[in-house]
Amino acid sequence: MQSSFLTHIQPSFSSEHRRFKPVLEMARKLDIGSNPSPEALFEAGTAGFQIWCTPADYPEGWEQVVTKMFPGAFAKDCAYVALVHWRWEGECIVGLNLSTAAYALADALNDRFTDSETRRNVNGKQTIYNRPEDLAWARKHIQRLFKLAGVPTPPIHNEKE
Repeated sequence: MQSSFLTHIQPSFSSEHRRFKPVLEMARKLDIGSNPSPEALFEAGTAGFQIWCTPADYPEGWEQVVTKMFPGAFAKDCAYVALVHWRWEGECIVGLNLSTAAYALADALNDRFTDSETRRNVNGKQTIYNRPEDLAWARKHIQRLFKLAGVPTPPIHNEKE
């Protein structure tokens, strides 16, 4: 006999990927590799995306490196800033994991910044990993992407150092 009431459907890996599909589709529309638009700062993956900055849109503290940005394989001058991937609990996406790495700062300003694997300040140099300025900038762009995709932004967690 069939029940006459609706039951809660348990999330699955498949349903969760479908729930976040509009976000990845929007990231692909705003792909830094093919879209020259100033808003195109993303590179979509299968379970998240990367965020890149440009000379027109970058985190605080990057002023001295914007002139050193170059397109490489992308549509415009840029530099890597952040990785965002889904945060899973069982088969449910419960948030986003955010980590940043300001490689351009370590390359151009190696007297002030370090990319040491210890991810701590070394010899008076500031680490390039999860700098507060980069995290704040990335959060703003994550929220914008989710808004454009019409998907509520889940909680954003900084990856542990």
